[in-house]
Amino acid sequence: MSNTDNKKVSLFSKLRYIFDRKQKGQLVILAVLILFGGIFETFSISMMIPVMAGIINQDKLQSAIEDNKVLRIIAESLNLGTGSELAAKLTVCLIVLFLVKNAYQIFLIYRQNTFITRARNDMISRVMREFLNRPYEDYLGADIPTVFRITDSDIPRTFTLMLSLLSLSTELVVSMGLGMVLIITDPILTVICVFVFVALTLFNTKVLKPKLNKTGKENQETQSRIAKWRLQAIYGLKDVKVLNRQDFFIRNYYESGKVGADLARDYSVLNNMPRTLIETVFVAVVLLYVLFFKLNSNGVQNAGDVDKLIIALGLVATRLMPAVNRINTYIAEIAYNQYSLDFVYNNLTDSMKMDKAMRAERAAIAGPELHLEKEIEIKDITFAYPDAETNIFTGANMVIPKGKSVGIIGPSGAGKSTVVDIILGLLHVQSGEILCDGSNIFSNYDSWLAQIGYIPQTIYMVDESIRENIAFGIDADKIDEDRIWEVMEEAQLAEFVKSLPEGLDTKIGDRGVRLSGGQRQRIGIARALYHNPEILVFDEATSALDNETEAAVMEAVNSFHGKKTMIIIAHRLNTIENCDIIYEVKDEKITQTTLEGRNVIH
Repeated sequence: MSNTDNKKVSLFSKLRYIFDRKQKGQLVILAVLILFGGIFETFSISMMIPVMAGIINQDKLQSAIEDNKVLRIIAESLNLGTGSELAAKLTVCLIVLFLVKNAYQIFLIYRQNTFITRARNDMISRVMREFLNRPYEDYLGADIPTVFRITDSDIPRTFTLMLSLLSLSTELVVSMGLGMVLIITDPILTVICVFVFVALTLFNTKVLKPKLNKTGKENQETQSRIAKWRLQAIYGLKDVKVLNRQDFFIRNYYESGKVGADLARDYSVLNNMPRTLIETVFVAVVLLYVLFFKLNSNGVQNAGDVDKLIIALGLVATRLMPAVNRINTYIAEIAYNQYSLDFVYNNLTDSMKMDKAMRAERAAIAGPELHLEKEIEIKDITFAYPDAETNIFTGANMVIPKGKSVGIIGPSGAGKSTVVDIILGLLHVQSGEILCDGSNIFSNYDSWLAQIGYIPQTIYMVDESIRENIAFGIDADKIDEDRIWEVMEEAQLAEFVKSLPEGLDTKIGDRGVRLSGGQRQRIGIARALYHNPEILVFDEATSALDNETEAAVMEAVNSFHGKKTMIIIAHRLNTIENCDIIYEVKDEKITQTTLEGRNVIH
């Protein structure tokens, strides 16, 4: 979505879009609670100063009650008494009122933060799910730090914006309520305060808001750069240390962090500017108004006018000015976090469109579960990577019979790994089909994946036990211990694990750093075998190993000959010399060939 299109969509439309039906219902309930809380707050505060004035001037309070029929009935029915007794009871009533009001405010804060924290977690999980379900091509040129930023920064900032909106709603309700009380008490001061409030808010939205928007966008970009340098240094730690490049990464991390620190400073200054400005202007206005009141009283001051002035000034000082302060602060926070909301909205919009298109495409060819009985066929495929100028394949064909082992060779960059990714369904061809016994693999993709065990060149390891790395992605209480030992026997890993003091519970370290290359590959084979697949795919699975280790791993691989359908991408020709069929990837085609006349080095 372009920036122009993005600006056409209002902030509230974006928020409506990113929340589901249940969350929208919760927001409606919150809105009602906030409205009720604002009314409660207005009532309690507006009662405070008149009651205090009545307590100070008890005779006047008693006279007012006697002159008002409704107040007299209330006082008599509640047995409020007179004089000091009345003043004491009014004081207790006011304290109780504030206790109840503040208890309700705590309850409202609890409800608001329950919604925010839970909805934030739901949103992060939703975005993670949608990221993982996106087509594999989307990740080929992905900016990984930015992917991390959306869950670590953008979504939390979006919900900071949401909390600011909820708090802004509360303050607006209170301000309007107090404004009505103030109109009754002192219309002139009310008009002056409204004028000042509008002027300051316009200054905030027209002058400060664009600056905060810009600061928020720059901060978003800076956070990606900070994450990039951190990830590059950690993931490349071995190279960094061997090449002695620590200073390079530290310097770049520091420089990016320094920019982030300056942006945080600018945000803090801009965010606090409305508060100091509002306080200064309001104090000046109130003092000038008091001076005007004094100069125009000609030394004779009506007690009622003085009471009204005290009440009006009390309302402005104790609640209205802080409310205006907070309103402008929330407006600043919303402006600062706007770009994070835009980024989340754009990503969810793109994900929804993509997901809808993929569902429609698969629904059009949906069919029964796939079970390989005869052959896998790559039929007339044409494929090019996104934004590439040349095709990797043009009208290419390939047949893999069930139970056969198929080797794939070819020069570097010709597309050996690409053809495997196409067979796996990770890459989508521009034309042609991948068929399992004549059925498109996307007609029932889950059942297609259930038949495949994939062993890449680099086995991804989590910093957990050997057991959890073999049963990758399966909850600990659902791991089949017997099956673990079966696949370790098949991968020739069982003897090694038995020799370890902690056996299957042995922790392997981050990315398997405590294991040798051959042991990591055997764990990869055992992982691929765990769900008993019909098809095994080896994507240069032994190319990073030395000859002796490769020979030992290939002994395990060759033990599946005739038992499984195997697809083996070769880095060295001796890896595939026992294969039943050899294909060569070259010049955008896949051609059947042999190893005859080729230099096979053992």
